[in-house]
Amino acid sequence: MNSEPVTEPAAAKVNLTLRVGAARTDGYHPLDSLVVFADWGDTIEVRPASGLLLTMSGEASRALAGDNSNLVLKAARALQAAAKTDAGAMIRLDKQIPVEAGLGGGSADAAATLRALNRLWGLNWPLDRLAEIGLALGADVPACLYSRPLRMRGIGEWIDILPRFDGLEAVIVNPGISVPTGPVFKAFDQSDPAPLAEAGPIGEDRLHWLRGEVNALEMVACARHPEIAATLAWLRKRDGVELARMSGSGASCFALCRDRAAAESVAAAHHGFARAVRLGGSGQ
Repeated sequence: MNSEPVTEPAAAKVNLTLRVGAARTDGYHPLDSLVVFADWGDTIEVRPASGLLLTMSGEASRALAGDNSNLVLKAARALQAAAKTDAGAMIRLDKQIPVEAGLGGGSADAAATLRALNRLWGLNWPLDRLAEIGLALGADVPACLYSRPLRMRGIGEWIDILPRFDGLEAVIVNPGISVPTGPVFKAFDQSDPAPLAEAGPIGEDRLHWLRGEVNALEMVACARHPEIAATLAWLRKRDGVELARMSGSGASCFALCRDRAAAESVAAAHHGFARAVRLGGSGQ
């Protein structure tokens, strides 16, 4: 076991595109999503301990107070069981990503916990093996384990890493509401969706390709939560914004911007939660 503290970033996940098909017989939805990760998010730190203990900091952690279903502890227990070890850890989560925000915060935290404990406990398991554990925790956890630009298909278990994907300057805006995933998918199911039709390959004109794609959950989420529609409308009117879309099942939205200065200007103009970020890129 490593005797020194281990720290892992839990980067915010952004679905640049999200195609979703009609639910399978097991209730899961097939999807096809281009996923990138921000240079901003939560942080997991683990230290040796006799048992599994979790402490939290950061304003966003208030929404998790008393939550016994926290994915961080679920991930730690799942790795303990898979490794057949009684090793423990003191786990500290610094929570910056809003809860139920469409940014994969819980999944990112679970993935970072798996990576951190893998190092702390000296398991040295490859990410592919950790991803098998992660999928049982949530469909987004395998993607968050890699935290690199990727194409996610199936129900999240088919991962294609995109080795050549230049970073994008963007702003992430949250309208200040929590949007549970379940009701959004229920509303999507009631819209009589078609079977999944996967997207074609990304063309040389990446922005043109992105503009031709969708977030299949955006329309139903906006209908349920007008705050999302208002946020998108506001973003689309800002100077320097190339594309604005909802991420995941909401409520957070993102805008791809002309350059870093434009992203920072948009973030500064918003009176609520807004972060200028870099999405993807070979440096992650």
